[in-house]
Amino acid sequence: MELLALLTNRDDIIPEVKTALKKYTVYPLKTQEEFEDLHTNIPINLLLIDSGSHRLSRIGDLLGKMDNDTVILITPEKLDRFAMGNLPPSIFDCIHIQEVRAELLAVTERALDKQRLKNLMTLLKPSKDNFIVSEAENEDGLYAGQQPGYRQMRFEGFPLKDDFSEGKSLQKKALVNFAKMLTVSFDMRKLFNHFMDSVAEIIHVSKMSVMLKDKDGFYIKTHYGLDPYIADNLRLKKDSALVIWLARTGRIRHKPLSPGDTASVTINKEMEFLQCSFSFPLLHKGKLIGIFNIDNKITEEPFYREELEIIYVLCNYLAAAVKDIDLYHQIRYQKEFTKNILSSMTSGVIAIDKDEKITVFNQQAGAILDMNPAEMLGCDLRSLPSPLGDLLYETMTAGTTYRRYEAEILEKKLPVGINSYKLLDEGQSPAGAGIVFSDLSDFKGLEEQKRRVERLETMNDLMAKIAHEVRNPMTSIYTYTQLLHDKYKDEDLNNFYTTAVFQAIHKLDSLIDKLVIFSSKPEYNLGKEDLNSIIDESADYIKKTLPELHKFSKQNFDMKVFVQADRKLLAKAICYLIFNAIDMTPKGAFIYLGANNASGSGAYAEISIKYNGVELSDKERQDLLKPLVNIDNLGSELNIPISRKIIEEHNGSLDLKSEQGANSFVIRLPVIDRIEELTGSKSVTYKGGDN
Repeated sequence: MELLALLTNRDDIIPEVKTALKKYTVYPLKTQEEFEDLHTNIPINLLLIDSGSHRLSRIGDLLGKMDNDTVILITPEKLDRFAMGNLPPSIFDCIHIQEVRAELLAVTERALDKQRLKNLMTLLKPSKDNFIVSEAENEDGLYAGQQPGYRQMRFEGFPLKDDFSEGKSLQKKALVNFAKMLTVSFDMRKLFNHFMDSVAEIIHVSKMSVMLKDKDGFYIKTHYGLDPYIADNLRLKKDSALVIWLARTGRIRHKPLSPGDTASVTINKEMEFLQCSFSFPLLHKGKLIGIFNIDNKITEEPFYREELEIIYVLCNYLAAAVKDIDLYHQIRYQKEFTKNILSSMTSGVIAIDKDEKITVFNQQAGAILDMNPAEMLGCDLRSLPSPLGDLLYETMTAGTTYRRYEAEILEKKLPVGINSYKLLDEGQSPAGAGIVFSDLSDFKGLEEQKRRVERLETMNDLMAKIAHEVRNPMTSIYTYTQLLHDKYKDEDLNNFYTTAVFQAIHKLDSLIDKLVIFSSKPEYNLGKEDLNSIIDESADYIKKTLPELHKFSKQNFDMKVFVQADRKLLAKAICYLIFNAIDMTPKGAFIYLGANNASGSGAYAEISIKYNGVELSDKERQDLLKPLVNIDNLGSELNIPISRKIIEEHNGSLDLKSEQGANSFVIRLPVIDRIEELTGSKSVTYKGGDN
């Protein structure tokens, strides 16, 4: 960890240098006195001097005090080799101000590498201090002959006393301040304030700092006696020497006075930056979550074992309190976040626990049910209007979940859509249940309004089509009646007029019959009927009206299949579907009316009406089942909706399928009885024009 100082009184230089050296901590200073004050307390690795604001002639004394290769000049002009050779030895290199972003980082790293090499060479020099094991720590922070786990703490240069007159008073102060720490509840700021006060009463030191861990390393959370700028910008990486030592040993670390290896040298430098003599680990469940640093006593007295042991214990309690407070704030944040979501939802949310008490009742639930959410919390689920309480209880006890379930609040006749969920604890045991529900009143109102509009539009179209369809045959009848009076002597013409009038009257009769069935509910004369006889009756009527070149085939069930039906209306429904198939097929088409014998003893019997043609899409099939699509031919257009209405009144269903180049209407009717026949099914084919 390196600290760099920048000496300049020009504000435009600072952001340029910080951008170039963003991986390092750069401390900006305006005067030489500020630098000397800072350097007295904190070791500075490199000093960057803006020679445009601080001329070398005025800071010659400062350059003379600096070690070799510890200064980098930022100059407004480029220097030649002669000028570079005359610079003081403390100046490592010069950078033109326009090359700061491009060159400063490389020059800085070369200077720091040179310093590291010098430190390593110094460390490798033979020194008697390296061999005095009785006065120096080994690599584990222990002295010669001291075993790991030995609780007595020994530190270089400090006398140790196991008993001192202030021991009992010290323990009393520690207990009092620890009790204060317990009263801060979940306020992190108060916790650190009480902790710092506790340490200050136990030992009077000049500087303290508490570092906490985040994703990038360890940062200073709170401090006393440190420079605010240094405290805000100082960080220890996760792989720094001090962090690794504290995480590995979990013991108190004293700043090495005579480093004997590279790790000790690095730890010494890091503790100098932190301006501390001792570092205490903050451990929680065996993991390092923070570091507490203290400097020497203000009286220069030694540290006693009891003092350090009490601070170490307080650090352990501090670590537990920090994690608890952090967990509390996480839970509180999640609770507030969930509360905000529930309050902003457009649906009502209600949840109960395993004791059948209401634990969640959001604002929208109160608005829908006209209840006070605050009063409902903690109440028994039976205080909820039916069927909400029943659904919650059933979901929790039986595990039944509801999806898009529609119900009605009995007291208010309020339609609601409900989804229910079973709540489980960590052991996957039932912990309660919840429902999410919405008021469907507006939706139901829109649906009803839409249906009324559709019915009105349908009725308007129907009236227009009726007028159109009735006008044509009436005109023909009127015209032919006039001509019949004038041309009554022409027998052939009379026959033609008679036939045309008959067809027009027949068309009117058929249209009126369809309109009566379509617009009103006919009286059904239901009875036990054999479907084979209904198929035969429909086929007999079809073969009389089958167009020329068309082919028609019918096949009966291979047994007697009985349904509850109005024989006449059901046969008429089958005929209307066949007429529709005839209208949709070209001349020479083949139409098949048959029974599905594969259904066996099922509860339903199927009748198919198949015809060849282009396969219809899903949308075309849906449109075909809707009434009043084509205004040009009302009579044929009513065929499908009338047939569908009759079939559904028989508790059956009508579907339209397309596959393998053929389309088919499928009629499904509930069966009330079946009787086996020895003759098997019958298949008969007719051609148009045979009758």
